[in-house]
Amino acid sequence: MKKYEVLVIGGGPGGYVAAIKAARLGQRAAIVEKEALGGTCLNWGCIPTKSLLRNAEVISHLFEGKEYGFSLDEGSITADYGKAQARSRKVSGKLVSGIGYLMKKNGIDVIQDEAVFTAPKSVKLTKTKETIQADHIIIAAGARPTTLPDIDSSSPYVLDSKKALQLKTAPKSVVVIGAGAIGLEFATVWRAYGAEVTVVEMLSRAMPNEDEDVSKEARKGYEKNGIRILTQAKVGKVETGGSKTKVTVTTTKGDQTLECEYLLVSVGIRPNSDKLNIEKTGIKLDERGYIEVDDKMRTNVSNVYAIGDITGKLALAHAASAQGIAAAMDIAGWKTEPINYDNIPKCTYGKPETASAGLTEQQAGQRGIDVTTGTFPLSANGKAIATSAPEGFVKIIAGKKHGEILGVHMVGAHATEMIAGAVGHIGLESTLDELAATIHPHPTISEAVMEAAHVAMGEGIHI
Repeated sequence: MKKYEVLVIGGGPGGYVAAIKAARLGQRAAIVEKEALGGTCLNWGCIPTKSLLRNAEVISHLFEGKEYGFSLDEGSITADYGKAQARSRKVSGKLVSGIGYLMKKNGIDVIQDEAVFTAPKSVKLTKTKETIQADHIIIAAGARPTTLPDIDSSSPYVLDSKKALQLKTAPKSVVVIGAGAIGLEFATVWRAYGAEVTVVEMLSRAMPNEDEDVSKEARKGYEKNGIRILTQAKVGKVETGGSKTKVTVTTTKGDQTLECEYLLVSVGIRPNSDKLNIEKTGIKLDERGYIEVDDKMRTNVSNVYAIGDITGKLALAHAASAQGIAAAMDIAGWKTEPINYDNIPKCTYGKPETASAGLTEQQAGQRGIDVTTGTFPLSANGKAIATSAPEGFVKIIAGKKHGEILGVHMVGAHATEMIAGAVGHIGLESTLDELAATIHPHPTISEAVMEAAHVAMGEGIHI
């Protein structure tokens, strides 16, 4: 029987980071992963979608040639989606191999199997039937896409994010259920390859978790790119047959039937806690099945920790990695600071990009905080104009009393690359005058962050 000081169940961006951190803190560590290292993020999520989005970006730029002094007829461009898909798989494979190298480098045992609990300190492997004991166990088993009860998810024309990434031919037409990050990113990719795309969102606005101003601006951008978005709309009957799918949608203006080749369901996730035989441990779950943890990532069972999507905190790869580090440090007896989930950056990599950190204006109001805001449009930014990317803005939320920066929200080119600086300012409790005095390089789109701080102080320079 093998025994470890730390056993991690799940090799995604939370699990493998936790194992590396544990090993570097002197713990004998192992990972049990039933599929491939890297989890959903590297294999069927963050990385392959960004690869496809890069292909979509290049194709979009080709059709903008006249503005830059060259011309290409649309009929003369052949876009091979199959090669784009193959490239995305190659990118994922390269990164997964890199994680395998890191496991060897840090002396971490990788067990290709599925683990279920037999007790708080032991698991049984499904394939080999071997039992493994560990002083501490970190659950990083993730989550899976939510299915809708009235939709036949077994149909080849009904997609989730994993099935969508396996398509080797671009769809001719798609209905996307859910106007969150996953739905809008796939919508961006497929639209670039000529698909007719309609996004259906049950709530009153697209990107409902973002600041309202960002949601409005982003919707304008998606619709400008030819993506149709229906809000306050609910999918009813779905008929699949052959290569044509009929989707009945109820809107505020009545029912309408949409015909498409594929239907993508992107309405959230559900935790994999039901696959771990977790009742053998006494671990407490919330009403949705997520594992409850404290700010050290500890469950109510003293030696068992949980990180990542299975905790229901924030379903983002970088959040899982931060949680993994926190768990490993606590196990090794190191002091950790609680994670501020408000200040974990949230990004959507569609066209346009959006990124945010901290509180939205609406959240600040709900918490009874008096705020001041400053918005700087990219149409007044030199680099944005020079690169033909003037759509969007940077918006800053700050406390009215002391000027402390509470939130930064961006929509437009390179927003996902710029947000890290805002995270730093919020984490350091910077004020508007400190951000405004931070000299940004010119010309860059990042200057819009500094300019938004000037605007919030009533001292706008370039508007």
